[in-house]
Amino acid sequence: MKIELSDLSGLPEGLQSVVETEGETSTLDLTKLMPAEDLTGLKSALQKERENVATYSKLGKPDEIQQRIADLEEKAKGTGKGAEEAQAKLDAMEQKYQGEISARDERITKMMQSNAQASLKAELAKVGFISEAIDDIAATAMARLQFNEDGTPKVLTSDGKPMIGNGPDHGATLAELAKELAEAKPYAVRDGGKGGGGKPPGSGGGTPPTGAKRSEMNHSQKAAYIRENGQSEYNKLPE
Repeated sequence: MKIELSDLSGLPEGLQSVVETEGETSTLDLTKLMPAEDLTGLKSALQKERENVATYSKLGKPDEIQQRIADLEEKAKGTGKGAEEAQAKLDAMEQKYQGEISARDERITKMMQSNAQASLKAELAKVGFISEAIDDIAATAMARLQFNEDGTPKVLTSDGKPMIGNGPDHGATLAELAKELAEAKPYAVRDGGKGGGGKPPGSGGGTPPTGAKRSEMNHSQKAAYIRENGQSEYNKLPE
């Protein structure tokens, strides 16, 4: 999916890398960021930003708008009804502006989270997580992600500290997070994360007995339970 943009001033740096410019036309190629099924919300958010830019452009050029605000601020310093009306206009403008900024920031945050979650799911699949567990594990792991100013994800340890790895500035990558999760949750990984075919050595295989506790299951039983019932149901089992 490609979206033509008339103004790039409000576009986060993390999205500028997928902008294609030909002459005076700039196009955002969303297919380079995430699967097509994840793009609906992003397209709506970008359309809203374009509408906001169009609305503000009708008010005049930035320097003209700044001059109008300066005139109101000067008038508000006085006394009487005129000063009160000028201050009321300034207050209304500030309230509207803050609300629009908050809404924009929320939309951008959701875009970054959606992109990061889609990328993390791909990495979880690469390290062998069974498909039935990927959604729940990715959703839980999102609590370990923060975002840099350019929109790139910053991976944290389980106690909230920056995770060291082979990424930019020695930070961990999503691939490294996925590997750590595979080591911590071998029951949700094909063959218990050991690679190759068949059952993990000494697993014994089999289906967990009714009423079993998580601590009483071997890797194969845990994987079988998750395949049949899902990660969320497994998490409800007693320790």
